[in-house]
Amino acid sequence: MLDSVTKGYLALRPAAAAHTLARLDGRDTKAIFEAMPRQLAAKVLEHMAPRSAGRCLAQLPTKTGGEILARTPVLAAVAALRVMERDRVKGLLAVMQRQAAARIRLRLRYAERVIGAFVDADVVTLTQDLRVGDALRLLRRSGRRAGHRICVLDERRHLVGVVDLAELVAARDRAMIQSVTRPAGVVLNVRVALHTVTNHPAWLTQESLPVINRDGVFQGILERSRVTEEEKQLLTEAEEVNDLTTTRSALADIFWMGVGAFLATGGDSLRRLEVED
Repeated sequence: MLDSVTKGYLALRPAAAAHTLARLDGRDTKAIFEAMPRQLAAKVLEHMAPRSAGRCLAQLPTKTGGEILARTPVLAAVAALRVMERDRVKGLLAVMQRQAAARIRLRLRYAERVIGAFVDADVVTLTQDLRVGDALRLLRRSGRRAGHRICVLDERRHLVGVVDLAELVAARDRAMIQSVTRPAGVVLNVRVALHTVTNHPAWLTQESLPVINRDGVFQGILERSRVTEEEKQLLTEAEEVNDLTTTRSALADIFWMGVGAFLATGGDSLRRLEVED
């Protein structure tokens, strides 16, 4: 079990802890993750680069890894699973609750670098047949995060438009949602490569953009923060690879210096023996 000081550090500084754990020996990382409460372990895992997270999960017992993954945000869990062996992934998903595993499998269907792999599907939406007062009550009771713009769908889950939260609050309770619904403007396709929207002008004014599939069915939203996080993640992975390479080179230098010193000493000893004989 971890002491209270260590737990406190992990809880308050999960990103720093993730950075440190990624550089530890595999046995040490395994021991620490097994000792952490599952929710705390998930919080730390979320801040790891995918390859580091994948290595940690691969070292853990399947049941422990599944329990941690079930508590990890879906997109972070998917990123880690993508770099793991297929049989290991199947084993982890098999021990997870069916609903949690289904959410992850849905994301794994998409190629690694397309928008669909990064969509947040767990967002509150409204239907066009609601009145404003009913919509506000639904938002309060949903318990889910709502951004400044809320997507409005029809009965087939096609995107009708978006509602600005400020306009919704200011509208009359008995007014229909349609009266404050506006065109969505920029709508992304779930199959488009993520890098094609990295510098999209819409990010200058929008915190998220709606995502649909080829049939026009709403899939969720892509957050601006998710796009910038992916760029940072790529840099972090490159940094970790560079650190690992540097460490290996340093260890190799130390090893060969030691071997060289041993051989040099041994050679002197042999020469002394030859002279004495």
